[in-house]
Amino acid sequence: MKKVCLLVTLLGAALLSTACSSTAEKVAAPAAPAVKPAAPAVKPAADAVAVANHVKKALDADPTLKPFDLQVKGANDKKDPTKVDVTIVGVVEIGEQMAQAGMIAEQVKGVQFVINNIEPKN
Repeated sequence: MKKVCLLVTLLGAALLSTACSSTAEKVAAPAAPAVKPAAPAVKPAADAVAVANHVKKALDADPTLKPFDLQVKGANDKKDPTKVDVTIVGVVEIGEQMAQAGMIAEQVKGVQFVINNIEPKN
């Protein structure tokens, strides 16, 4: 009789253990709260004054252009405000200096378009 009780007890424990483990597997985890998708990132507008200052520094760093004290103004591009259109104004000796100034300005980070209003004397 003790063997039968022991066997029934062991069998019951085994069934209970199996039932609990299979029940735990079947119970779904609580659903995570719904999260709104993040809004698309908006790039900030470029600082037109800062970009123009960088262009001015780059032009003044060129020894052939520094004596002409070229003026630079910047404006945010209407289609892409993260880019800046710069305008260079002044007078240089020859056309090659005008072209050089435009090429230097195009290399400055943030410049979208260069309006080269430099006038060569010759």
